Amino acid sequence: MSLINQTGKQRSDRPLAALNRAVLEKVAQCPSSSSAFTTDNGRATRQSFVRDICKVMTVLVNEMCFRSNKVGVATVHGFSLRTWGFIAEAAGLPVWRVKQCAKYAFIKGWITSKQPRERYTGKENRDQWRGLASIKRVTVEYFIDLGIYEQYLEARQASKSWLELLAKRLNRPVKYIQTPITLLRRRRKEARQAASEPIHT
Repeated sequence: MSLINQTGKQRSDRPLAALNRAVLEKVAQCPSSSSAFTTDNGRATRQSFVRDICKVMTVLVNEMCFRSNKVGVATVHGFSLRTWGFIAEAAGLPVWRVKQCAKYAFIKGWITSKQPRERYTGKENRDQWRGLASIKRVTVEYFIDLGIYEQYLEARQASKSWLELLAKRLNRPVKYIQTPITLLRRRRKEARQAASEPIHT
């Protein structure tokens, strides 16, 4: 359980998340009011699309760590990444629509997504690769475009102290609770494999 949950508040209640939500609610009502949602030729993006983009960006900021910008939550077991399925459910949209909105955000430079891979032994003992949960981040450019960059910097600074307090309560290093759980599992697996390999002399 996070410190925020212990106070009875949700992550969406954090000041930056609340401000982001308020700004996007206004944009959803009138897309032309924000230059961030205009096309290259200055025309407003279709309102129905803007509304869904606003829903997705609201969830991404609600669920992001303000220190690392990763979308997920720090836990005693490491950083739990949010999947596109989770984001879709929270936004009340189908996954395919969320990915359409994400594509728009990628093009605008508002989010990034990196998918780590792990190696495993497949059929006929051949090495194969599979993707792990993607590491999504909301970029600084998003907050600049939305006009809330100063508030983002304040939230980022405050998040540093909060993470240190959480790490102390969980008895874990800050770096540990900020490392994706899937990567921690992979590293433990690699360490076990290395330890089991015979030493040649």
